[in-house]
Amino acid sequence: MGIFNKINQRSGLVVGIIVAALLLFLLGGEFLSKNSFFGGFNNKVGEIDGNNVSIEEFQKALIKAEALYGGSGNSSNMDDIAWSQLIFDKVNLKVYEKAGLEISEKEKKDLIEGEHMSDVVKQQFQTAENVRMFLKNLEESDQMTDEQRAETKMRWKALKEYVFAERLRSKYENLIKKSEYVTKAEAERYYHAMNDKAEAEYVYIPYYTIQDSTINVTDEMMETYLKAHEKEFEVEAGRSIEFAVFNNIPTAQDSSYVKNDLVALKEEFKAAKNDTAFIRSNSDAPAEPAYVQISQLPAAMAAMATSLQVDSVYGPFAYNTGYSLSKVIKIENDTNVMAKASHILFLTNATDPAEKKAEAKQKAQQILSEIQNGANFEKMAAQYGGDGTASRGGDLGWFGKGQMVKPFENAIFGASKPGVLPNIVETQFGYHIIRIDVPKTGKKFLLASVQKNVIALSPTIDSIYTAASNFSTVVKDTATFHAELKKYPVGVAKFVQPNIDGAAKGITGIAEAREIVKWLYNDDRDVNDVSNVFTVDNKNVVVLVTSIREKGLAPLADVKDQIKPKVLIEEKAKKIKEKLKVEGTFAAMAKAYGNDAVTGTAADIVLSSGMITNIGYEPEAVGTLFGLAKDKISAALTGDNGVIVLKKKNEVKSEVADYTQFVTQLQQQRNNRIAYGVIETAIQKSVEIEDLRYRN
Repeated sequence: MGIFNKINQRSGLVVGIIVAALLLFLLGGEFLSKNSFFGGFNNKVGEIDGNNVSIEEFQKALIKAEALYGGSGNSSNMDDIAWSQLIFDKVNLKVYEKAGLEISEKEKKDLIEGEHMSDVVKQQFQTAENVRMFLKNLEESDQMTDEQRAETKMRWKALKEYVFAERLRSKYENLIKKSEYVTKAEAERYYHAMNDKAEAEYVYIPYYTIQDSTINVTDEMMETYLKAHEKEFEVEAGRSIEFAVFNNIPTAQDSSYVKNDLVALKEEFKAAKNDTAFIRSNSDAPAEPAYVQISQLPAAMAAMATSLQVDSVYGPFAYNTGYSLSKVIKIENDTNVMAKASHILFLTNATDPAEKKAEAKQKAQQILSEIQNGANFEKMAAQYGGDGTASRGGDLGWFGKGQMVKPFENAIFGASKPGVLPNIVETQFGYHIIRIDVPKTGKKFLLASVQKNVIALSPTIDSIYTAASNFSTVVKDTATFHAELKKYPVGVAKFVQPNIDGAAKGITGIAEAREIVKWLYNDDRDVNDVSNVFTVDNKNVVVLVTSIREKGLAPLADVKDQIKPKVLIEEKAKKIKEKLKVEGTFAAMAKAYGNDAVTGTAADIVLSSGMITNIGYEPEAVGTLFGLAKDKISAALTGDNGVIVLKKKNEVKSEVADYTQFVTQLQQQRNNRIAYGVIETAIQKSVEIEDLRYRN
C-alpha cells in the first residue's frame, strides 16, 4: 500500500518504473541472480561494521552454531547465537588483534589437552588422556561412517574455535581491568565523599504544593523537552499492531462426532481381551488400568455404583477436554468406606440463647416438611443454607469416616439407602437437613478408560478460517477493525502490542510468529495495512498495523507518559522560582513565599549519599552544597522533589593518614563493574550493526 501512495505522489516517475519493470522481465534470472547487484541486496541479512552479511554467510554461521551446541533441537535461539558469533568474528576479533592479542600454538595445545585445560573441554572429556583417545579414535576408528566422522570433526573444530575465542575474550578483559589505575588523589576524593559531613540551612518548596491541574502541559512543551534530551529517547525501529485471533474452537458437531465415535467403540472395548493394548490403540491419553475409589469414578458411574458390573463398559462421560469410556475389570471390597451427601444447615452456635436455637430448629423442621411434600432440595439449600455449600445446592461431595463431626457422620453412615433423612440432625454447628445421595460403600474398582479429546475437525477449521479471511477483507483501519470484531462475540480475541522489534520471534500469545514479524517489516508496509490470515499455533491471526516507528528519536506519542512528569517538574520549578526571592534570612524568604515553604537545618549530610534530612534524595543539591564556602547561599536549585535554597553552615572534614585501603576499595569497585559481557557490549556499540534477519 505504501509504495503505491509514493508512486501517486511522483507520477512523473511512472513511465520510468514501467520501463524498468520491462527490463527486469526481459533480463529475468540473470539480473536478479545471487551474483547480480540486486540479487546481492535481496541476499542481505544484515550489516556489521560496514560489511554486508549474506544469507550464505549466515547459514554457515548457523551450521557452526548447531555443530557447537549439538543441533538446532537443543536451542530455540540458534539463529541469535549464530548472529552473535558473526558479530564477534567481525568486530571483537579485530579489536583483539589491534590490541596485539594472540594465542600461540603451545597455548592452544595447553587449553585442549594440557595442564591448563579449558573448563569447556574438561566438562566434555574430564581428562587430557580422554581428549587424546578421542582424537585417535576420530582418525582411526572403523565404527564411524564417513558422514559421522565429518560431522564429529566439524563439532570438534567448532568447540576448539569457541575455546580459543573465549581465551582471547578473557585476555582482553583482563587487559582492560589491569589498565584501571586508581591514584592517591582519586582515593582521597573517594574517602572524603564517604566521610566528610556538612550542615546546612535550607528553604524547601515541594513540587506537590502546586497542583498538576494548574499547569497546562502542551505537546509543544513536551516536543521541546524531547529534542533537548534526544539521547535519552533514542529507540530502535518498531511496529505497533492490533491483531485478532480466531481460535479453532470445537463446535457441538465436533463434540457429537467424538461422542458417537466412542459409542461405536463400546462393544469392541467390552469384548477386548487385552485392555491395555486396546487403550493404547484408541485413547488420546493412554494409561494403564488402575484401582479407583468410588469418589474417583465419573459422577454418572458413582451414582450407580451399587449396580456396576464387571466386564461392562460405561459412558461416554464428559470430562474437561472430551469424552471417556470406562470398563470395570474388577470390583473389590475396600476398608475405606465412603458416602456422598448434601445438607441444609440452619446455623447456631454455643453462645446463642435457647430461644434462638429453638427458632432455628423450628425453621429446620418446617423446611424438612416442605421438602418431604415435594419442595426442591437444591432450591431450599440455596435459600436457607447457612454455610458455603448453599451456592451448590448443599452438595458436600464424597467423604469418608472421620471427616465429619460425630452426630453428622453417624446419621449418614447409618443410612442404608439414598434419600432425605426423616429427622433433622443437631450438631455443634446447628441443625441439618440431610440427603443421602450415594449410601456408604466400601468398594474399589479396577478401571480401564479410553479418552477422546474433542478437537476442531476439518469442516470447523475451514469455517473459522473463512471467517478470519472475510474479516481480513473487510477491515480497513482501526475503526473497522473494532467494529467488525463486535460481530464475533465468541472464539475471537483481540490483542494490542506496541513497537515489535524486527528480531522478535513471538508476539503476545503466539510463540512462533516469525512470519508475522517478517510481514510487518516488509519495505512496502504502511499504517492501516491489514494482513491476510496467518495460521500459526492452531490459530488464525489477522494483523492491523497501527503505527510504524523508525530507528532514531522516539515519536512524542510513544514517550508522552515519560516526558509529561518531567515537564511538569520544570514548569513547577519555574513558578516557584518566580515567586521565591533569594534574599535576606531564610525565615524571611519562607514568609515571603507563603505557607508552602519549609525551613530547617539538616546535619550529617554526606556527599556520597545524596540525601538531605527531611527533604530526601537530592544528589545535585548535595553536590552544590559541598561546593559552597561556609555561610554562602546557593541559588534556587531545581531538585528532584522540589526547589531548594541551601546555606552551608559548617563542614567537618575527616582525615586519615594512609589511603591505601581506599585505593584497593575503589579499584575493586571498578573491576566489579567490568562484569562478563560489559566490555563486549561496549566494543559492539563502537560500530554500526544492522540486523535484517527479519527479511528472511
